[in-house]
Amino acid sequence: MGLGWTLVLLAVGVVLTGLGRWQETRPRELGDVRLVPTTAIMAVGVLVTVLAAAHLVSLLTGVPLRGNYGP
Repeated sequence: MGLGWTLVLLAVGVVLTGLGRWQETRPRELGDVRLVPTTAIMAVGVLVTVLAAAHLVSLLTGVPLRGNYGP
């Protein structure tokens, strides 16, 4: 994945997190249930943001990311 797609993915993650936070703070009537779980939207947004940021760091530094069991 190139630099452009990584930046787009980073922006999507930030927007998802912000959208989930905005929906979470909106006032609602007592007893109304939201159709979309905002906590799940925020969790997915944070996960995408962290992964895209890690990939961006590896692209900019030239050092590939390795796991605990990688070579």
